Amino acid sequence: MKTYFIWFRLMMKRMIKKPAFLLFLLILPLMSFWIDRLGQGESTGVAAGICLEAGGDMRQAFLSVLQEQEGVIQFRIYEAEAEMRAAVEKGEVDCGVLLRRDLWKGLDTGAWQDTITLYVTSSSGMTEIVKEKVASAVFTIYSEENYRNYIAQSESFAAAEEAAGREDIVSFAEAAYEAHLLDGSTFAFQYLGNSGGGTLETGTVAASPVSFRLRGILAVCIFLSGLCGLLTDWKDREEKRFVRFVPPVLTTMVNVWVPTIYTSVVALFSLILTKQTAFSAAGYSGKAAELFAVIGKEAGALLFYQFLIVLYCSIIRVVLKKQETIAAAIPFLTLLSVVCCPVWIRLALYLPLFRVLEKFFPATYYLLLV
Repeated sequence: MKTYFIWFRLMMKRMIKKPAFLLFLLILPLMSFWIDRLGQGESTGVAAGICLEAGGDMRQAFLSVLQEQEGVIQFRIYEAEAEMRAAVEKGEVDCGVLLRRDLWKGLDTGAWQDTITLYVTSSSGMTEIVKEKVASAVFTIYSEENYRNYIAQSESFAAAEEAAGREDIVSFAEAAYEAHLLDGSTFAFQYLGNSGGGTLETGTVAASPVSFRLRGILAVCIFLSGLCGLLTDWKDREEKRFVRFVPPVLTTMVNVWVPTIYTSVVALFSLILTKQTAFSAAGYSGKAAELFAVIGKEAGALLFYQFLIVLYCSIIRVVLKKQETIAAAIPFLTLLSVVCCPVWIRLALYLPLFRVLEKFFPATYYLLLV
């Protein structure tokens, strides 16, 4: 065991003495800080305008549901149609949606086609997603209202009125509706908008786009360092180093793992430096106990990610046996990780093909875990 420990320590020393790898580690915090500074000047997402002619409880309920769906798209409320249309023309919002006063009546009568107006320009790029979110909010409010009216007016519950009043029956039905709508016991739609999960507050998102982007880039950098470890492993095997006391499989695993350890430590430092830790929505607030808890959770997630990379690269080492093939595969696999994994945006939410492709890269499991 002592021999293996000394060997592992020598492997760590050998890696940190490489000038190119040292430069790579020094660049990571600087890059993270730069991305964080740039992100502070960005908006929280794409803005879309909403104008409701109708007022009352239905308006408030609609706005509440719509705000729960905020993520990449932020909704701006306008009181006047002309004001919203001007904002669309000026490019202040990506598009605008006008819900006319007779919307709910039109849904009852089936004449709803002219009750919603969409304002777009040639530069509007999120129109389809906005339409889906607005339609989801309308459907949610309208279905709840119809359900409530059915319980209040249906004669099917006449017998139950002997034991309880109609208002009690409606209240019970409303509570049951809310409890079972999304618990898997009834049919429902689930809209996924933001990475990182969490409950959305009014006008905010649980995980900021800057944190989402920075974490994805750091994840790819850790993956890249593990892939580069395969080149070191190939050279060790060619020169027949360590063959006398270490199995080749173990050599491959350690050669991949060692650079990911260094890169993960620097990535963790970068996340704390920029206050973009995934396990604290507001980042490090200054309390020592909170800092240690965040570091522990982040370190655990990174350790799991290292295990996935070691397993992934070990399989690649078996498949790709030549140095030239491994060297050619590194930029290819790195690029695919950026595109297929939720680094910039999770394409799997919009294109079914990427639901399959993203599963072939370890960065996906790390990013979805945190």
